[in-house]
Amino acid sequence: MFFMPELQFAVVDVETTGLYASAGDRILEIALLQLTPDGEVLDRFETLINPTRDVGLTYKHGISASDVKNAPTFGEIAGDVLSRLSGSVLVGHNVDFDYRFLDAELKRLGVQLPDCMRVCTMRLAPRVIPSLPSRKLDEVCRMLGISLETAHMAMGDANATSQLLLKILECVPVKRLSDLVQLNPSGEWVAAEAWPVMPQGCRTCTRKVAAKMQKNKPSYIANLVNRLPTSIHTEGSFEAYLELLDSVLEDRQITIEDQSLLETLSHEVSLSREQALLANRQYLYDLIQVALSDGIITDPERKDLDMVAQFLGISDAEYQRILFDTKAQIGQREGLKPCRHYAVKELCGKTVCFTGEMMSCIKGVRVTREDAQKIAAKQGLIVRQGVTKDLDILVVADPDSMSGKAKKAHKYGVRVVAEPVFWKMLEIQVE
Repeated sequence: MFFMPELQFAVVDVETTGLYASAGDRILEIALLQLTPDGEVLDRFETLINPTRDVGLTYKHGISASDVKNAPTFGEIAGDVLSRLSGSVLVGHNVDFDYRFLDAELKRLGVQLPDCMRVCTMRLAPRVIPSLPSRKLDEVCRMLGISLETAHMAMGDANATSQLLLKILECVPVKRLSDLVQLNPSGEWVAAEAWPVMPQGCRTCTRKVAAKMQKNKPSYIANLVNRLPTSIHTEGSFEAYLELLDSVLEDRQITIEDQSLLETLSHEVSLSREQALLANRQYLYDLIQVALSDGIITDPERKDLDMVAQFLGISDAEYQRILFDTKAQIGQREGLKPCRHYAVKELCGKTVCFTGEMMSCIKGVRVTREDAQKIAAKQGLIVRQGVTKDLDILVVADPDSMSGKAKKAHKYGVRVVAEPVFWKMLEIQVE
């Protein structure tokens, strides 16, 4: 007698570097919900994934390279994903999109994803709302009163998709596998024992965990300052330290080489703790001054300032005090000195290359990489498409970029500049 297994759904959502799995785009985040036809949640799985390449449009999915830097690769969580898909009916909003990416990731590992049974809530949504004007998940959820507070976050979208599935099942009762024909599924039913099996790593890194890791990341500069003597006063040491800060922070990273340079300089010029603290505050003050030159601090500028304050080991309270004092001085139109660290530098004739999707806007319009290249050329720079040993500058949209260009630049010792710094160097106001 044929045994019909108990029906179980696996609702999936993935955030990706781009739209095309066949062109090399990768999964950045995955969420899986296992649930019964009655809506009982059996299991939840969620993690960011390190794609070992650039992360694509951060402004759309909200994931930066620093977020996924310590996340597992897909290979490390493939077994965890397969164990939750086996014996289940795969469900997604535009489920074939999720399936293609899962298939591509597993093929890279030499594993074949079965042509499993798949149910698409995007195609089925009109069963609930016949006159649906749009099948986008956020619009469908809005019309059905389904909460979707975290759109374009894998678990938020998976939760909303599971609620939409249950609304559909209210209209089309499905209790057994044989009932699924009413949902026009694609693929075939694949029994649990026919699914591939891989070792389960059980290592995850959610957005919340990644944000906490970033916030708690120790500041090398703060540690260095704390080790400096308290009473030395040497002429010129303050300026030398500021100039080195300007150099090592222009890519918004602190490498081992940068640490060595800062350590060496501090000892060579007999820098005191008092001087270093003053220089750190002055450096942040100058950045805030530039950001406020048009009267407002935009979101990208705020994120950049937050990052620098963290690098410098400046506490939130001190950061807010510096910000308040700078705003007050601008309001009084007094006490402001020309910003030394981001005065226009001689870039005419230098070769420049860009990597990643640009994050800034000019007059409300997002800057594409092509726009950035045209602006650079207009300013007299020579735009290159690739990284070679003789390249002068690589502009990175994300300081922690894992793109091939960024890896080459670091290997060749090419000067790497973060996007916000590049615009400041050109004296171009961005949002």
